[in-house]
Amino acid sequence: MGTTALVERDRESAALASWWDEAAAGHGRLVLVGGDAGAGKTALVAAFASHITGRLLHGTCEPLTTPVPLGPLRDMGLSGDPVEIRQLLLDELRDTPTLVVLDDAQWADEGTLDLLRFLGRRIERCPAMVVVAYRDDEVGVRHPLRVLAGDLSTVPVVRRLTVPPLSLAAVTALAEGSGVDPAELHDRTGGNAFFVTEVLCDGAGAVPATVRDAVLARAARLTPGAREVLDALACLGSRAAPWVVEAVSGRPPADLDECADRGLVVADRGLVSFRHELARVAVEEAIAPGRAARLHRQALTVLAGRPPGEVEPARLAGHALLAQDWTALLTHARAAAEQASTLGAHKEAAAQLRRALDVCGDSALRAELLEGLGRQCHLADDLDGALRWWREAVAARTAIGDRRGQGAALVGLAITALHLAREIPLGERSSDQAIQVLSGLPPGPDFALACAVRGKFAAMGFRNDEAIAWGERAAIGESPLVCALAALSIGIGRAQNGDQRGLDLIAETVRLACAAGAYDEAGLAYFWAQLICVTRRWYGQADRWYTEAIAFTEDRGQEIWRQWLRAFRARALLDQGRWDEAEALASEVLRSAAVDDGRTMISMVVLCTLRARRGDPDSHELLTRVQPAMVDAEPVVGWLVGATRALAETAWYAGDLAQLRTIVTTALPAAQEQGEPWHLGALAHLLAQTGAGSAVPAGVAEPYRLQLNGLPEEAALRWREVGCPYEAALALIDSGDERLLRDALAEFDRLGALPMRDATASRLRRRGVRDIPRRPGTTGADGLSAREREVLTLLADGRRNTEIAEELFLSRRTVEHHVAAVLRKLRVPDRAEAARYARRNGV
Repeated sequence: MGTTALVERDRESAALASWWDEAAAGHGRLVLVGGDAGAGKTALVAAFASHITGRLLHGTCEPLTTPVPLGPLRDMGLSGDPVEIRQLLLDELRDTPTLVVLDDAQWADEGTLDLLRFLGRRIERCPAMVVVAYRDDEVGVRHPLRVLAGDLSTVPVVRRLTVPPLSLAAVTALAEGSGVDPAELHDRTGGNAFFVTEVLCDGAGAVPATVRDAVLARAARLTPGAREVLDALACLGSRAAPWVVEAVSGRPPADLDECADRGLVVADRGLVSFRHELARVAVEEAIAPGRAARLHRQALTVLAGRPPGEVEPARLAGHALLAQDWTALLTHARAAAEQASTLGAHKEAAAQLRRALDVCGDSALRAELLEGLGRQCHLADDLDGALRWWREAVAARTAIGDRRGQGAALVGLAITALHLAREIPLGERSSDQAIQVLSGLPPGPDFALACAVRGKFAAMGFRNDEAIAWGERAAIGESPLVCALAALSIGIGRAQNGDQRGLDLIAETVRLACAAGAYDEAGLAYFWAQLICVTRRWYGQADRWYTEAIAFTEDRGQEIWRQWLRAFRARALLDQGRWDEAEALASEVLRSAAVDDGRTMISMVVLCTLRARRGDPDSHELLTRVQPAMVDAEPVVGWLVGATRALAETAWYAGDLAQLRTIVTTALPAAQEQGEPWHLGALAHLLAQTGAGSAVPAGVAEPYRLQLNGLPEEAALRWREVGCPYEAALALIDSGDERLLRDALAEFDRLGALPMRDATASRLRRRGVRDIPRRPGTTGADGLSAREREVLTLLADGRRNTEIAEELFLSRRTVEHHVAAVLRKLRVPDRAEAARYARRNGV
């Protein structure tokens, strides 16, 4: 873009230099550089990089319809297995001061984002800085890069930088002597650095209506041969080797040189490209459709003729699509999907398979593509999409009479349904159908896998002996992977029956799965170990499993399993009285999870339970989003998600005993049938608060049994041994002893549990106690509560009320109340003044 692009960039340059000094000293940094397209991000980073002392690694994401997996890493000379690549790059960053630049990250593929997530969590002790430049205006709330930024928001190494538009003063300085009216130029371009310089380079003395007009005006001055070269380069993408441009355009090197001489094309590291992607798009959009198809057809011919592995299949598939060569598209899209899946870019793999499916006419191949789509969508965390494709795969296999394929597709459908709490019934039906179909065929791994999956559904329904039986049936004489899954079913059943030795079998599953290279199945085993330890309240075991499992999933980019683990970790933190940590973790899961499944439900339940216990407004709102999904799933996985207990608690704290009784009595029969001791005990305890006298259900967990049998002090002692301070305090309020009530009051005060704190204080007053401590203060020096300070922080970021509500999982009306309270307490007239207060005071 030239040196003019660095006008008014002193502050941003100084920030980058400061962070580089910190990084070079061994305190690694990950810098997110945002700004509109053409704001000058690339020029800023390039100028900064030219002045550092250290190694530079540079990669660029390309605006392909389906990105090349790990494309930026290939620019850096790295290729191979994604796990090995991540570790190799991290090892290199530990040795030498290194600047890693990743440009145009708004187009990054799934694997590249996983790499950034991996580095962001490990770079702190490396002499390295990773700079990620992206178009802020193309990264919406649900964009994967925005999710990544939110996921890393609490990581101390992350820094943010925004490249703003140029001011009128800067545009005036740039336009001096050009004959262009600087005020009109600033108004038309909005201060966009690329737009400004493009207009000034045009030299026409007038400001066009759009940058497209400016680019095309310059292109129109080329000779016909040079314009053909420019069109060919536009169709080839962001960058291309000169010989490729010449081969596709059919023009000699002199025509490409003319494009460079006119400033439309630049050369870098043996490749040529437009000065900016906006210019490339302007030229590409001006090419007539027929000519564009011919250029893509020629590009496909040239590039497909190269030695295998030299040209990415995703690039070939893109040219085949635009050339409307459906035979080539079917071939290259399938190859691109296979490569993307191998590199962990499952969204890109699914996109390529959809391309292939659109042009496939063969029934058997179509069924295969549908199964691949189901598998890739599942791995990409698009579970609803996966269900759709698996259903179609089942229908396709059935239509061609392939019973073994039908059974395998039913197993795939069941596995996906297993992850969606609302679809548990569908999963069980599909699993049963798979076993029915496959049992009539010669034995094979598909039948064993179906048995192993059926065991998971039995375990999910807390039918533990049945889970063990299915696992034993699956384990007979099959592959190491199926044996691993069989061992998992057996281990789950035993552990959920209370035998901690079942966890040893789950550990064996992890070992066997890793030995077979089945890392997703190993992640599944870690998930079950964490689930069991948390629900059985084996918190010591849960901590050990969590530490090991999180490291495993982060090393392998298994973001889905990582989110599941964090959801159960949030529940464990809630149970252990670490409420601030629980709230932060549950909120992070909700911000980053891509689907509305069990992990989001669990996180919503954690937040709602915590808010209800604190007496916060809107404690019920997120639960209303969980309820519809739990209608079918509640009898099966109610113990796992905990929505019923949370709803009942909310009704209790609100004093609505009739509603409390309705909620609990509706769920209690299924809980008694399943016999999960902690879920059953919680419901029985809540029912007792309504005054409904009944026998203590058999099989409730010991602390609940003591509590329900009128032994509050013994129950509280057991709760403390388990590690649950809130439940210990709840047990004490059933006592008539003043000393025990005071202990409960102190615990509720420490936790900030206002409803039960006030209820305990009322009980003390009814006993004639007068020296009851006042509620502890919950506000800071400025009078703001913790929630109001969160709102103020987001106000300072320029967020609207709807965005704040989405970020904090509150209703818009509640946010409006919080904003009004912030303005009133700070005695400021508007949001702008509140934001200035926040910046001045470091909020």
